Amino acid sequence: MKKTNFDAVNDATSRLMKFKADQFFPALLSTEQQETIQRRRIAKEKKTGKKVLEVKDTEYILQGGGFDRDADENLIQVDDFDIARYMMEAEDEETGTLHDLKIDTRDLKQAKNFYDYCFNLLGKKARPPWSRQLWIGSMLFGEVCPCCTKPEWLNIENVPRDYKSKDMPEHMTFLVRGKCPKCKRTKWDLIQNHGLKNYIQYAGVIGQRGSKSSSTALYSSYLTHMILKFPDLSSLTASMQASTELTGTFVSLTHAKASGVLWTPYKKIIEESEWFQNYFDIMDTYGEKYGRELYKNSTLYLTFHHRNLRIYPSGPKSSTLRGDTRYFAALDELGLFPLPKGDEEEDETSERANADEAHKSLFNSLGTVSVAAYNLMKEGYNSVPPPILFNVSSPYSQRDKMMRLYRESKTADGQNTILGINLPTWELNPFYDRSTPIIASAYASNYEKAERDWGANPPAVHSRFMPVDAVSNGVFVNGVNTHNFVYQYDQPGEVYGKIEKLRTFSWPSVMAIDAGHTNNSFTIVGGHYNFDTGKTVVSTILECMPTEGRRVNFNLLYGNVILPLGFALNSVGLAADQWQGIDILYRIRADMKNNPTGKPRCLPKQYSPKRADFNNVRTMIQSGNVLFPTIKEEVKKRILDGQIQDYRTEMIGKPVEHLFLQAVTIRDTGETRCPEKGEGYTDDIFRAVALLVTTIHHPKVMERLQEARKFNYGGASSMPMPAFAGRSGGGFSRYGTRR
Repeated sequence: MKKTNFDAVNDATSRLMKFKADQFFPALLSTEQQETIQRRRIAKEKKTGKKVLEVKDTEYILQGGGFDRDADENLIQVDDFDIARYMMEAEDEETGTLHDLKIDTRDLKQAKNFYDYCFNLLGKKARPPWSRQLWIGSMLFGEVCPCCTKPEWLNIENVPRDYKSKDMPEHMTFLVRGKCPKCKRTKWDLIQNHGLKNYIQYAGVIGQRGSKSSSTALYSSYLTHMILKFPDLSSLTASMQASTELTGTFVSLTHAKASGVLWTPYKKIIEESEWFQNYFDIMDTYGEKYGRELYKNSTLYLTFHHRNLRIYPSGPKSSTLRGDTRYFAALDELGLFPLPKGDEEEDETSERANADEAHKSLFNSLGTVSVAAYNLMKEGYNSVPPPILFNVSSPYSQRDKMMRLYRESKTADGQNTILGINLPTWELNPFYDRSTPIIASAYASNYEKAERDWGANPPAVHSRFMPVDAVSNGVFVNGVNTHNFVYQYDQPGEVYGKIEKLRTFSWPSVMAIDAGHTNNSFTIVGGHYNFDTGKTVVSTILECMPTEGRRVNFNLLYGNVILPLGFALNSVGLAADQWQGIDILYRIRADMKNNPTGKPRCLPKQYSPKRADFNNVRTMIQSGNVLFPTIKEEVKKRILDGQIQDYRTEMIGKPVEHLFLQAVTIRDTGETRCPEKGEGYTDDIFRAVALLVTTIHHPKVMERLQEARKFNYGGASSMPMPAFAGRSGGGFSRYGTRR
């Protein structure tokens, strides 16, 4: 029903009563207005029984007047104005709260949404976002109506990268301060019932020159605008204290990078924006009036004292990332942050936060504002600014924090809170193509590196030692593992295992161990040389990983795994890579007794493979001359796609699959250095394989393997007696001495 003039007057009187204008502004009210308010108060007293407020007979002059618009819509200061209109407008229409009348910014326009902010508020100097930048921002802030937007435009892949972003309202319906202008549904209703996401994180895995940092600066400036135009959160919720300072923090690998790639673009937007310049002008006026500084715009930080708000850049120092109550934070180049060492997410002794720690510290710091914003939206405050953690980076490896966040954004739970975007440079920046000379040249020079940097498609590990094709095609094809490893937990605080035989081979074998007390792990592999085919066959791969805080019992492993496996494989030798349990290692010589010639059936030896050994093993695998037990293709694909989040839980009881994972994740750290485990992975099985293959192919060992084919142990398959040699050559006698 259309409101009448009487209704309008009635509404005006109600607002004047609500804000006690007859008490605080009596000199600015007409006699008729004061009498009307007083009659309403008396009537209310009779109805409620509460005492009527006494009207003070004092004058109040609103010094400095207020702000209004002239005929050209320019913001001007006036000495007097319509107090009734002023008081009616003192109430915020969306929140029902009283505007700050002491520092009045009501006449400074508030953006309807991110689109309005970019095209109508920032000003002529601002570069409008590209179409996909605008799509990301609008989705991230929850300002797209999924009911009224064309369905295909809800998917970024259907948004043409060179589409004019200003024309996007032809396809997408943007909410106006939390409400759809077409279907009238609120943001809360759309989230609860119609598929709108309530994002609190952005995981932008974008290729180089994809404007990751400038986009983050733009999104952050919009959030700053929103928080400045929204009432103090502490005035709307009991979950926040008025004294709590809200911060926005830009973080990168160093303070200098945070300042250069995030803070500087953010400051440029703020300082060139017409809206923010008008805001600063108002602050300057009121600052002069009250004789105090209301904001500070320095090279190191931006502070709005009257809103208890501070924005600043920061390096990755652990102590500076904890403690703040943030309404936004931005992490640049998160993919290049170091991964945690060991089993812990946090390296307590390090001053420099690692990837997981930096992310966790910043994410946790949004908790207070996040809870407040969520509850306020439930209560009907649909335009409340959403606190967001911006994570942006080119990827480094499938294991890096950015790729893990992106994969989390595609899970059933993660997709509701994380907007994950993975695009090559040319799919976001309309000025680049795959054939652009600088990109084409990078691919021609180093395809894998270019695919990582420009294509935003990283390998499982940076600078991998083994080419993926070398291990994914034609080598993991030799049938089942010879034995299963069955974990045993009957010893308090310890773990060991027993073996179950699955198949046998007729060739003499060699075993190799990689075990350590430092990381408390154990790996044993067995294999032989097939003299008929000329192939080296790794037939046995077993692993004991500590679980539930238990430690590996090496003594029990010897009696239940090493010795019985030596007999089962007819092993003529046991090689170990710097195993501290040397006394256990040499027991096998006596326990397996002698071969038919009277020499020890199995000789032990310690040896650490050198870089040349690893190179030789890599060449043999690439040429298809080393074979391993079979792995299913779907498992290979899962590993190659980087879907293994925690090898300690996902690879337990799967030693062959774990070897495949290690083979594609070990890193080449230099031409003269042995390869090392990829960040977040381990390499013990691969090292054991390298030791095994190196040992088998020593000339003296090959001679003994050939000789041992004629041996027979009570009807068992014939096996050779190996000798072991160092890299300098020369075999070992039956007593283990060099000869």
